[in-house]
Amino acid sequence: MSTTEMGVVGVGLAFVLIFFSGILLWRSGKPYSTALFTIHKLVGIAGGVWLGVLVYQANNAAPLEPGAIAGVVVTVLLFVITVAAGGLLSIDRPAPTIVRRLHQVIPVLAVLATAGTLFLLLGGT
Repeated sequence: MSTTEMGVVGVGLAFVLIFFSGILLWRSGKPYSTALFTIHKLVGIAGGVWLGVLVYQANNAAPLEPGAIAGVVVTVLLFVITVAAGGLLSIDRPAPTIVRRLHQVIPVLAVLATAGTLFLLLGGT
């Protein structure tokens, strides 16, 4: 297995852990378990950094095409929205329903955008 393939598998595993820990957090309710909440956040950060490294390496190997750049931009925006919504959900006050819905839908869109971006970065047409 190549380094790039291992990187893609690592990002995929990070997403699985993020979703699994997020579902456990949702089911446990507030106040959130500190350990589980920390795992959820740290794995999210690690997955984002890992994805950033893959993008950096792909750009060093060959300049990114406009479609890949657009995919990266969309993916980053979805990650930022997901993190912001998660932050709003973690405070003590109840979050508006729209924030909860965003934190349920946007991560799925982020996974799809990430898959598309990785496809474009790894030579897909």
